[in-house]
Parts: sequence; structure tokens; C-alpha cells
Amino acid sequence: MRRLAALRRRPDLLLLTGDLADDGEFATYLDLKQALVALDMPFYLLPGNHDARAALARAFPESCAAWQDGVARFDLPGGRLLLLDTVVPGEEWGRVDPAQLDRLEACLAGPALLAMHHPPFAVGIPGMDRIACRGEIGRLGECLARSGGVEGLLCGHVHRHVATLFHGVPAQVAPAPAHQIALDADPLAYTLEPGGLLLHDWQPGRQLISHYLPIQPAPVHVYED
Repeated sequence: MRRLAALRRRPDLLLLTGDLADDGEFATYLDLKQALVALDMPFYLLPGNHDARAALARAFPESCAAWQDGVARFDLPGGRLLLLDTVVPGEEWGRVDPAQLDRLEACLAGPALLAMHHPPFAVGIPGMDRIACRGEIGRLGECLARSGGVEGLLCGHVHRHVATLFHGVPAQVAPAPAHQIALDADPLAYTLEPGGLLLHDWQPGRQLISHYLPIQPAPVHVYED
């Protein structure tokens, strides 16, 4: 939060792509809400496999009121932010269901960004790929490709920055602000590599531009002529 607050060019909004509380406890969500309110920036959030939907909805009733059939739609200046809930209670892997895609297709009109916790593609880390997204993944890809308006797919879950294409749509996994998942370890392991976040420059109709931003700032040295 401090890293965002210190930016000279303030972002228009904050997107949290899941695993908002490791323990899924209501009190933890209240602590998070207090920090987000103090940031004084619009925010949108997704549940992750470490979250408890009931406690999350109780702490953030305004944010969760927009959900319908596992999809939330928010109209932004010039485009839409679409959130897809992939959480399967009690499981680490995620799922996309037919009813969600029916709802999603109804929301795909004009420029949009789609966010989901579990990436619908392999990331090359065996332990993470075993708990990736399942279900109607092929239909999701066809839906995005057919719409032509989804300009970015934003995911969480992996605790590493990953970039690829998913059915022609630029797709990215955000790093975690806490620990990262080890890249070359199997079984699954974590590492205390520096945390980070992604800063997206999205102007509908123009290619999405994303910057990796470490959580810990470093000194800035101005070039001199």
C-alpha cells in the first residue's frame, strides 16, 4: 500500500486478484479493508483459493454485491473490467463453469479487461500447473477470441510474474507482494525473492502496457547532461 501511495502518478484503481487473506478470517479482511480505505483509491477484488467467500462478502458487501453467476462487471471510462470467480471451496485448483461463461459472454461488448485468480494456461511450474484452472477452459478461450474486445487477461495465484498469450489475448500473472513461488522447484516451494506488483496503462483501443514494480522502492538518480 505504501508503494502505491508514494507514486507520483496515482493509479486510477487497484485490482486485487485473490488470496487476500491467508487464513480466510473475517478479522483479517477487516484489516485489509482498513488499509484499502486509507489508500483512498477505488479498488476491485477477486477471491482466491485461500479466501473464504462468506467472510469476504461480509467485510466487503459493496464490492461483492456486483457478482452474478460468478461474474462481476464494472463499467469504467472507455471500457469494462470483468471479474471471473474461479474458486472451488476447499480446493487449491480453480474452475470455470458453463453458467459463468454464459454470463461472461453477455458482458463482452466493447473494450474490456478480464481478471481471474487461477490462470487458464500452464505457467511451466509443475506444482502450480497441477492446481491450475479446470473446467470450460477451451470455451473460455474461444469466447475471448470471438469477442475481439478483451484487451488483457490478468491473473493471480502463481506468486510470480508470468506473461503469455491466451487465444490471442495478452495475458499476465501478477507477482505477489509477499513471497514468490520458486521457479525451478518440484515439489512446490516458495522463495523470499522481493515482492512486487504490476502497474497497467490501459487506454481502450490501444495495446495494454504493463510495468513490473518491486514493493521496496530504490533510490532514483537523475541523469545529468
